[in-house]
Amino acid sequence: MKSNALSYLLRTRIRNQLVSFLKKPVRLIYVAVFIGLLALTLVGGKAGESDADRVIRDFSELTAGLNYLLIIMFAVNFLSGLKNGGSFFKMSDVNFLFPSPINKRSVLFYALIQQIWTTLLIGVFILFQYTSLHLNYNLGFGGLLLICLAYSVSVFFSQTAAMFTYTLISDSDRNRRLVKTGFIFLVLLLAAYVGVNALRGRNGPIEALASAGNSFPVLLFPFAGWMGAAAGGVLTGNYLQATIFLLLTGAVFTALLAAMARSKREYYEDVLASAESVQNMMNAVRDGIAPEAAPRNIRVGRTGLGKGEGASAFFYKHLVENRRASKLPVRPASLIFTLITIGFSFFVRDGGLLPVFVFSAYIQIFSVAMGRFNRELTKPYIYLIPEPPFKKLLFALAESLPTELLESALVYIPVAFILGLPAYACILAILGRLSFSILYLAAIVMIERIWGGTLSKVAGMLVYLFCDILLALPGIILAIVSRLMWPAAIPADAAALLCLTAANIPVAALLLYLSRNLLRYAET
Repeated sequence: MKSNALSYLLRTRIRNQLVSFLKKPVRLIYVAVFIGLLALTLVGGKAGESDADRVIRDFSELTAGLNYLLIIMFAVNFLSGLKNGGSFFKMSDVNFLFPSPINKRSVLFYALIQQIWTTLLIGVFILFQYTSLHLNYNLGFGGLLLICLAYSVSVFFSQTAAMFTYTLISDSDRNRRLVKTGFIFLVLLLAAYVGVNALRGRNGPIEALASAGNSFPVLLFPFAGWMGAAAGGVLTGNYLQATIFLLLTGAVFTALLAAMARSKREYYEDVLASAESVQNMMNAVRDGIAPEAAPRNIRVGRTGLGKGEGASAFFYKHLVENRRASKLPVRPASLIFTLITIGFSFFVRDGGLLPVFVFSAYIQIFSVAMGRFNRELTKPYIYLIPEPPFKKLLFALAESLPTELLESALVYIPVAFILGLPAYACILAILGRLSFSILYLAAIVMIERIWGGTLSKVAGMLVYLFCDILLALPGIILAIVSRLMWPAAIPADAAALLCLTAANIPVAALLLYLSRNLLRYAET
């Protein structure tokens, strides 16, 4: 009867979500846009098959890249889960299921089933990489679905492992530090192994990285390496390898769940704080307030802004907030994007700088959206300072420029060495990436000026992506024309970067000027 209660609750939630979806037809627009973009990606991949100059790359590069991606995302999710337990539970579960006379093992499996559906949606973005993966590695759509599934399942395992570990060490700060330090040491040791093999490779860094990414030490990395090995085995026809690692994954995961279910530790207190934190974040998003994670233990160092008066105080305020939020000079998420872009440059080095620049500009859309400007708009102070609204707007946006400049340098200086680029090409790439950050900031300001906070989260993201593409079109068209008409004495990639930068800056400046009164009244 008790298990039937959980089954009924799960069925009712699924039914209510479907009914809610049908009652809001605007969500069908999101689905139509998603299907349309996916269809465009599939058509692009099929259209490129007729290219006679298409070169099929070594498939081991793809499997190695998949292993690296899974390990990076597993490490990030696991370390994040060590801070708050990575709870699968919501406040409604904590308030009603935990006090109910239902076996905690059943409650745990109920939460895991709900989380599986969430993690499957996480890997959807990989489907949009079909064109490049099909053209470069001749990967079919079935193989792409397998990669998407491996990514989602690996994320799910990272959350489960983090929750299990957290329940064992949550009562001791010393144990938490030891586990965190040990896991980081394991990741660094694996990175050192890959780096040494890349430097000692005789056939070039790409072949060395591919060989290291498919080697036994990488495949032995818990869960992430196992899922990469299983997916790689299916893709390459090595079904024995796939079977072995799938059995290993299933056995360890089953043992982990059994240990969680039979443990004498009550995980109610462990997940209560994380469930409250998640609920507060959801309430903040629902109220139009951008949530921001704060460290558990805050060391009081220098206090005060030190500089700034009037509108300029926002610039120094954001610098102080960045310093207190992370010990690194760049955001952890941006650092991950940087590493992904550098890794991407290894696999497309034959195509030159432009493919890397396009990929970097695409990822930058998401990193710029994580800036502090949106958070500042939810507070009253920026509207109350008696300064011209345009001046306040510029200083509120100014914090992103040094951050984006540093990130651009961290991306393109290593890329320049990998691709063997001259110094001027590296400088042009840095300036071009900086111009795209200004363009994306202008798009955020324009959306806020037109719609304010009326857009939902999904609608706002779609509008943001559409505006970014629309605003980048002048530079893209100019860059295409330049590659066709530019003098042969000047490299085509350099000409394209010059045109993109020259077009992005005026477009962004015009948008910012037209939106100059955004901060005149809080209601606008």
